[in-house]
Amino acid sequence: MKTLFASLILLFAAGAQGQLDDPKEEARAQDLMREIRCVACENEPISNSASDIAADMRERVRAMVADGQSDEQIRDWFAERYGEFVLFRPRPGGAGGLLLWGTPFILLLAGGALVYVLRRHGGGRREPVEPVPPEDAGSP
Repeated sequence: MKTLFASLILLFAAGAQGQLDDPKEEARAQDLMREIRCVACENEPISNSASDIAADMRERVRAMVADGQSDEQIRDWFAERYGEFVLFRPRPGGAGGLLLWGTPFILLLAGGALVYVLRRHGGGRREPVEPVPPEDAGSP
């Protein structure tokens, strides 16, 4: 039991190491860490990853926040170094960003146009159904 308790204390002390003194800057750094993908874990933010590279990336974010760099400058640095994939929210600019952000709207407009065309041209081409006399309906 003592070993478990000591391990937990060391774990929390190691996790708290390197935090920024200003709570607002630390909160900003934490927000950025949730937006940046771990390059080793791929679908996990660096704030949750236990890999060594994620720890280095967290320290880099804190250092850049402490140096007074803006959120956009920090995102740009990581995207330049590791590629656009490192950002959970890709930028809207460029071909990839336009495709990612524009596709849902294009599909919505295309679906609306398809519904309009089918309703406008599809409804008038149907021929009325003639009722079957009861004497013809009973015999196979």
